[in-house]
Amino acid sequence: MRDRQGGMRSEVKSHVQGILRLTFAATLWYVGVGQPGLAQVSTAPGSAGGASASERHAQFEVVSIKRHAADGPPAQTGPTPDGFRSIGLPMFGLFQWAYALPNQRGLLRGDQIDGDPGWLSTDLYDVVAKVGTADLAEWQKPETRQTMLRAMLQAMLAERCKVVVHDATKLATVYELVIGKGGAKFQQAETADPAELRRRHPEGGIMRGSVTMAVPGPKITHYYAMSMSILASTILSSLAERPVLDKTGLSGYYDLAIPSAALRRPPPPLPGAMPAPDAPTSALGEPSIFDALEALGLRLQSAKGQVGTVVIDHVERPSEN
Repeated sequence: MRDRQGGMRSEVKSHVQGILRLTFAATLWYVGVGQPGLAQVSTAPGSAGGASASERHAQFEVVSIKRHAADGPPAQTGPTPDGFRSIGLPMFGLFQWAYALPNQRGLLRGDQIDGDPGWLSTDLYDVVAKVGTADLAEWQKPETRQTMLRAMLQAMLAERCKVVVHDATKLATVYELVIGKGGAKFQQAETADPAELRRRHPEGGIMRGSVTMAVPGPKITHYYAMSMSILASTILSSLAERPVLDKTGLSGYYDLAIPSAALRRPPPPLPGAMPAPDAPTSALGEPSIFDALEALGLRLQSAKGQVGTVVIDHVERPSEN
């Protein structure tokens, strides 16, 4: 009986994790990470010690947390015009939102969070939080919402779940971005001045935490003043479903052109690798990110590397209301 129950728990956890993956993808698109060139994903989490001094005052005015009913609304998560909601999902997702990098839109990778006691990724909750009137104007500014959300969720988790966390690193499977046999096939950037890039490409946008200008197009997305470290830790880490480390040895800024289709979906496995049972299939004729990198004279190779993590030292089931 115990083995049977353990197997059932394993199946439930696997099913929930599948839901999380789907919701994660939908959420990234909702908040802007799905737009080519705007992803800001890193191999190192934000400071687990909490928000900066300027962020610590930010708290949700009203928070409702309840166990999700079987006949409740469908799963959803993300910021709203006046707050945040996570419906029909485990509390684990709140950690992904709360400890994302300050300059990162979206969520921290789930494999960068350690210390889940089990129920965090299996028990389903409905969380609805509202921003106070005094903070609403700042909340509705896209450039400040992510910083406020991170600070407010950390404060909420500390109050309602008694959360204590710390930063750490661990050895994990990663990709290394390296130069291919034929050498790099892209040009040095003409300029790395954001003001000049905005003048030249008014239709584009500067990627957060960088000087890189991204100009998405229906067929090609152009990047101006892209460093290899930004390419690896942002664009590629979000697409490859594991951290990507820059091992090219290139320290300058470059202008790159990547097929937009390759930026909108996860890649197929590397040649010779066994795909995961639930791995997405590639659309016939569409280039993968591996194809796009090969055209640039770059490639990804599997390796082991040190990855930044958030470790949960203490967490309690949330007090409901």
